[in-house]
Amino acid sequence: MGLFDRMKTTVSGIGASITKGAGQIAGKGAVEAKEAAKIVAVKADIAAVQAEIDTNYVAIGRAYVDACVAGKEVSDIGVGGTLKLLEPKLEKKMSLEKELADLERALADSQVLQERQLVQNEVDEIKAKLDKAKAMGAITDADYAAKLAQANKKLDHFEDIRMLKTQLELGLITQAELDQKVAALLA
Repeated sequence: MGLFDRMKTTVSGIGASITKGAGQIAGKGAVEAKEAAKIVAVKADIAAVQAEIDTNYVAIGRAYVDACVAGKEVSDIGVGGTLKLLEPKLEKKMSLEKELADLERALADSQVLQERQLVQNEVDEIKAKLDKAKAMGAITDADYAAKLAQANKKLDHFEDIRMLKTQLELGLITQAELDQKVAALLA
């Protein structure tokens, strides 16, 4: 009876961890959607500020051309007020661009964590199957250890595999090269 109790406990633990993982992924999806919405809003703010800046640039250019046509010195074009209006807009744009970069970095980091969690879930599922097989006597300790070590390689080489996938997306390597390099990492 002890074997069945252990199996029941193991299965209950696996179910709880899968439920917890699914909840975390759903929560992360909502957070990512909020972050993406913030990114869109900040980009819209940057575009609006840039339009205001461009309007000021046009005014400065017009004053410069008018001064040149009138034969005035460039220093006498009278754009000091426009430049004073332009300065806070440029500062705001720089601030928004920094905020945008921070949001995009946070979103990218969140996506990496989510991808890593998916790989961890795969490893956990394999471990659960191996635990079950070991508890039933269907696998030796040596086979269990070897198969678990093989499953953990994907998690151990997560960053390397991710880097290779990025190289594929950038066109630096082919799908065949990716497959070959991933296979070498997992061998």
